[in-house]
Amino acid sequence: MARLKKIFRILLYLSFGFIIYYLYSFDYIKLSNISINPFLLIVSLILLWAGFITSAISWKNSLAVHHIYIKNNLAIFSHGISVFAKYIPGKVWVILGRASIVSESTSSLSTLSTISFKEQLVYLLTGLVISLFALIWLPLNPIYTVFVAVTALFLFLFLFSRKIHKLIIHFLGVLFKKKFEIPHVSIKEALPMLKTILGYWILWSLGFYILSLSIFPGTPIIATFAFPLSVCYGLLAVIVPGGIGVRESIIVFFLTACGMEPSLSVTISLIQRLWFITGEMFIFGLALIMKNKFKKSEN
Repeated sequence: MARLKKIFRILLYLSFGFIIYYLYSFDYIKLSNISINPFLLIVSLILLWAGFITSAISWKNSLAVHHIYIKNNLAIFSHGISVFAKYIPGKVWVILGRASIVSESTSSLSTLSTISFKEQLVYLLTGLVISLFALIWLPLNPIYTVFVAVTALFLFLFLFSRKIHKLIIHFLGVLFKKKFEIPHVSIKEALPMLKTILGYWILWSLGFYILSLSIFPGTPIIATFAFPLSVCYGLLAVIVPGGIGVRESIIVFFLTACGMEPSLSVTISLIQRLWFITGEMFIFGLALIMKNKFKKSEN
């Protein structure tokens, strides 16, 4: 147990190291001469932070679906304290981080990691489907819409069809000459998980739209869907820490397709990264508070 805590502490320090490095490398802190509506900015932050709290509750809900019950303080602590792990290449600690903390109080790490991974997969599929509705209405080459639709369909079949799931696992094993263990998700498991996952997707996407309005009052409502699309493909780019660069590029592409000037699209894409990091800092700070409450309740 002590060894696990030591590993996680090292992980936490590495997370901060990587996030500081990437912020410095990509010059996110050098934005200037930008006029932002303070009221709309505050509203967008409230929605963003509410989305992070909902994402922690979604983690608790996903565990409950698998008959593992934890309190809200442990859900927020375990989910929030590992939020910066996404900036470590590979992103595996996004799944293992919160599972490792909960495993100290309840079920095994392997079981909890599987549940964590399942929720991430359902979260990813939900975001792709949400984005797909918007892409149909944008004046884009149909190839982009087809690409997203194929990605969503592939993920849907992989998650919910046992035959397709086994076939893909076998193919990956032959291709990489390595045994893969990726969990299968049943519809019965996914539906109860979906209600909270959909909740934080709505909060984050609406927050992004209001953030865009605070910078450019003429932002069309369809721009809302740039956020889930960018996050999903940033997540799929597993070798890119935090999806940095991938998310921003997709947002620029999407907003430009909505009729915005490229320079304005770039500005919004950069500010949304800083905006989202405030949400990560918020849930991390809240996790530290919940850590003390959790320890007191344990005692």
